[in-house]
Amino acid sequence: MTERRGVALGLLTAVPVGLGALAAGGMLLAGDQRLLAMELALPGAVLIGGALVSCIPGAMLIRHSARARSRRRESAAVDAARTAAALHERENHQRFLARLDHELKNPLTAIRATAVAAQDGAEDAAWRTVDAQANKLSTLVRDLRKLADLETRPLELEVIDLEQVIGEAITALRQQDPTAGARIDFVVTRVPWAVPPLSADIDLLSLAVDNVFGNAAKYSATGPIEVRLREQDGWAVVDVADAGRGIPATDVAQVFDELARAQNARDVAGSGIGLTLVATVMRLHGGDVSIRSAEGSGTLVTLRLPIRR
Repeated sequence: MTERRGVALGLLTAVPVGLGALAAGGMLLAGDQRLLAMELALPGAVLIGGALVSCIPGAMLIRHSARARSRRRESAAVDAARTAAALHERENHQRFLARLDHELKNPLTAIRATAVAAQDGAEDAAWRTVDAQANKLSTLVRDLRKLADLETRPLELEVIDLEQVIGEAITALRQQDPTAGARIDFVVTRVPWAVPPLSADIDLLSLAVDNVFGNAAKYSATGPIEVRLREQDGWAVVDVADAGRGIPATDVAQVFDELARAQNARDVAGSGIGLTLVATVMRLHGGDVSIRSAEGSGTLVTLRLPIRR
């Protein structure tokens, strides 16, 4: 809208001058030498009149341009302020997680040591519960710290073969959980073209892939797990689909939030950090992750990484 107004004002400025020039030229060609009382040749008067009329939209155009520049400066300042605020908030969050890890590490270690000593070889269910819960909390704090470290860790980029990375992750899952590993089917699309080598941090990327595979195995006790790799519009796309319990519709929007867990996942061990780690790794690589799910039917997680040719 702003650009169209600028063009319109520009036309209003140019048209009177052009019409005055054309009229004056026509008079001169016709031999019209009539003079005004002010002793100014009529063609010249017409030309000056056109120029004077042009001053009105010209002034409007200058004013409009000044306002547009002012709005652009204000918009840029607002965007810069929002970016700075988001960065400051993220830095505060990282410091909080680091401090939380530091403050809880020693108390949790002491609690676990006390629980082990109190059992003293006896079958004491209460102390075993204390030890298990302390271990769970320790794992949660460690994962939160890992998430904070990811935000500041520089990427160690190298050229990788994504198909090989996925294949190694599947092999590792089959060794850890043979039952789940037996249900995985890996399909690679190579026609009309395959996914070319990528520039990525192989450790972080493997962490993300392992988390997605682990979730598919945990939340689908039976049924196939399909992993599909393809190239699409300059992106390397990895789909991980399972026929498990799925995620309730009310929980899908929050699955990437820290500590978020679906209502129907409370019986499965986990900290609620895994998908947050995945989203962070994808973002650091310039990619993204999305999820589609239907409770009782299964879940589809899609990872996308840019291909830099």
